[in-house]
Amino acid sequence: MDFVIFLVQTVVLSPIHIFGAVPSAVLAFVMCVAILENEFRTAVIISGICAVVMGAIGGRNFTEITLFYAYSSIIVFAARKRPRYVGNFPKTIVWTFIMSAILEILLFVIREMTLDVSVIFSDALPTAVFNTVIAVILYPILKRHCIKKKRRKSFDSLRRMYINAKQ
Repeated sequence: MDFVIFLVQTVVLSPIHIFGAVPSAVLAFVMCVAILENEFRTAVIISGICAVVMGAIGGRNFTEITLFYAYSSIIVFAARKRPRYVGNFPKTIVWTFIMSAILEILLFVIREMTLDVSVIFSDALPTAVFNTVIAVILYPILKRHCIKKKRRKSFDSLRRMYINAKQ
């Protein structure tokens, strides 16, 4: 799945500049994984791999992208259970929007050493909207994949218990 996301990002989405924004399927993927994955280690490893690859092929500053993807994954993973009465899908939408906007604003501030309000409306918000749309598309696919993986894992544990009980 990671390979497909990187392929779509580099071949399809990187050349696209819609209203000055370049959508990031990888950031949307990282946010979905941070919310859907149950193990902290797995979520951080996946975000770290995505960060390193995006830093290498993304055309942006390697260190900034790597640190932001790792920290955003940790923050979203830690906050994903709150509030408990809200489902994971709305949380994915909100977190993807927030983290995408923060990323674009931080990259502009680091690059230009100033904050211009027009950047928020011309770059950060359109990028956040496009990344959120990508997350809306990715979430059901990843959820189905995670459910299959959990079912397979539970089936394997039941099979091991059955084999051990027979012996």
